This record gives sequence, C-alpha cells and structure tokens, in this order.
Amino acid sequence: MTSAEANKAIVQKWLSSGVSSPEGLAMVTDDFRWVAPKSMAEMFPNGEPELVGPEGLRDIPILDKALYRGYEVSGNNSNVHFMIAEGDIVVMEFDAKFTSFEGEAYHNNYCLVFFLRDGKVAKVHEHVDSQYSCELMMGTPEKKAGVLDRLARLRRGETV
Repeated sequence: MTSAEANKAIVQKWLSSGVSSPEGLAMVTDDFRWVAPKSMAEMFPNGEPELVGPEGLRDIPILDKALYRGYEVSGNNSNVHFMIAEGDIVVMEFDAKFTSFEGEAYHNNYCLVFFLRDGKVAKVHEHVDSQYSCELMMGTPEKKAGVLDRLARLRRGETV
C-alpha cells in the first residue's frame, strides 16, 4: 500500500496535469468511475450521474464548457481549503468561481473523495450543492434548453 502522503501527491499531480489530458488518463485505473450527485444525472451522457472508465473523463471539459462562459481552469478561479489522506483515500475541499452563460456569478463549494488503487485514481465521489448549481445553470426552461443544447453540440465536436 502506498503512503497517504504519496497518494496526496498522486491526486495533486492528476489534477494539475488535467484529468482528461493524456497524462491524466494514464493515471486512472481501467475501471475508473467519477460519481456525481444524482440531481445532476441529466447532464451526463448516459443519464446516470457517473463517468466510467478513462474515456468517460473526456466528458468533463464538455460538461464544464456547456455550463460556464469562457470556462478555463486557472489559479484564480478555485481555492483549495484542505487535502487530507488516510491510506488509499484522499479528501479535498475547495471552492470554485465561474460565470454562467447568462453572465451570472457562480461560486460553490466542493468536496471530492478520491479512492486510489495501485498508485492510480480508481474512483472519485463528487459532493457539491447541486441544487444551487442546477437552479443557477438550469433553473428556467430557457437556461436548461441552452445547457442541453450546448452539451449536445460539444459532444458532436462543434464549438459553442
């Protein structure tokens, strides 16, 4: 078993390299799973709030680009509050700030629980105030239609 500190370093490297980058994809297990809140299921490709396998991670930038105007992860839009580890489990709490497609400020707190196996990320559980996210991003029929349209277009390889 890898030490807790080594597992924190693996998670930090995975996040900093970009989870859907070639380097990031090489750092997850073949049976990788990202589990999100159930209330966000309709935004996921198969209608389940889960991304499966390394190839599932390719949908994360698509989801983010469909929700946030000018989406780009940078050092000034998120703040890590803490990262702790015990054995093969790493927990990170952070907040993130973006702007919705309608120009509304978005600021939410997240907690990600990472499960590692054999030096790779095997599973992530995402905990977030999904009611706030869904109300801000999809709280009206027009907003919801816009998000779902952008998701469909981005998944077809179009730009938005």
